[in-house]
This record gives sequence, structure tokens and C-alpha cells, in this order.
Amino acid sequence: MSETAVKPVIEFHSPSPILHWIGKTISKLKGWTIEYTIPDDPKMVIIFFPHTSNFDVVHAIPAAFALGLKPNWLVKTELLKGPLKPFFLKLGAVPIERNRKENKVDLIVDAIENTERVMLALSPEGTRSKTDFWRSGFYHIAYKAQIPVHLAFIDYPSKTIGVHPGFVPSGDIEADLEKIREFYKDKRGKFPENIGPIQFRDKN
Repeated sequence: MSETAVKPVIEFHSPSPILHWIGKTISKLKGWTIEYTIPDDPKMVIIFFPHTSNFDVVHAIPAAFALGLKPNWLVKTELLKGPLKPFFLKLGAVPIERNRKENKVDLIVDAIENTERVMLALSPEGTRSKTDFWRSGFYHIAYKAQIPVHLAFIDYPSKTIGVHPGFVPSGDIEADLEKIREFYKDKRGKFPENIGPIQFRDKN
């Protein structure tokens, strides 16, 4: 008899005023421009693209704090063992048992529906290396929960990072992917050669 999966628990936290100041200061010193025009939706999925370098996180975290954002992010449960677990949970980590057979999308949707506010940040590429397909989990989570997908980006040539309004998935995957492609068409990562096509392997 298999064990029951531990349901993910999502808690919304806002950055402290100190983190807000630190984020603004670091971003300014690094010469990055921050754009943020998304509405104050109580629940949302934010995707980040293009993700081609470890430096993306170095720029993205201060920018998020500067904007007053503290997103949740999924992490393997095995990475949250030990004394650092409370620290990562405080930063918004949501532990997921990836080796379980249960439908992870349904578990996350259930957690979202039982939360008043959530900002779930995901990197659909799943890797910094070039990949031919995006992971479609973010889309199915947002579609089933009927919450918007907003578009976070980093553009190294202009040194701009930010988040722009997206859309609530319609169920027409190709039409929705075309909206995403249109927005990201002029965004360039640190290593442009690692940017792959915006498409899903699965079509449903």
C-alpha cells in the first residue's frame, strides 16, 4: 500500500521593508532597470524567461524584493532537509515530492485553492541549458485554478528585468503560447545561444 503524498502548503509572505530597501539598492548599484505593471491579483503564476545563467537569480531576487514581491517556488523535498529548511520555507519554498505517482498539478491546484493569496514563480525551461520544450506544468496549474499567468523577464542587452501582465489560460494551448512568444520575442538572456523554442512536448 503506497503512502499518501504530503500536500504542499502555500503561504504568502511579503518582503520586509529592509529587504525592499536592499533590493532597490542592489538593483540600482548594478545598473538594472526594473519594470512592473501587473495588476494586484490575489493569486497568480509567474513564469520567468529566458533563464540561461546562474546570474539570472542574482539579478532577479533583488528586483523581486525591490518590487515588494516574495514569490513562492517549488523545490524537491530532499533539498529541504537539515537546518536550512526553516530559512527556505520563509523565503517561499514549497516542498514537492517529485517521485510520487500522484498528480502534482492537482496537488498544487488544491493548495492554491486553499490559500487566500499566492504568487507561484516557475521557470518553464527547467534548465539553464538549451531545451527544445518547455515544461507545461505552469500552464495546467493556472488553467485548472483559473488564475492568471504573468510574464517575468530578463533582458541583458538593455539591463532590464521585470514582470508584465499576462492572461488567464483559455485552454487553447497554441493560441496562448503564441501570446507568450510575442511578448518574449525580443528578450535576450546572458547566453542567447541557450534560448530554445517556446513550445510544449504535450499538447493537452
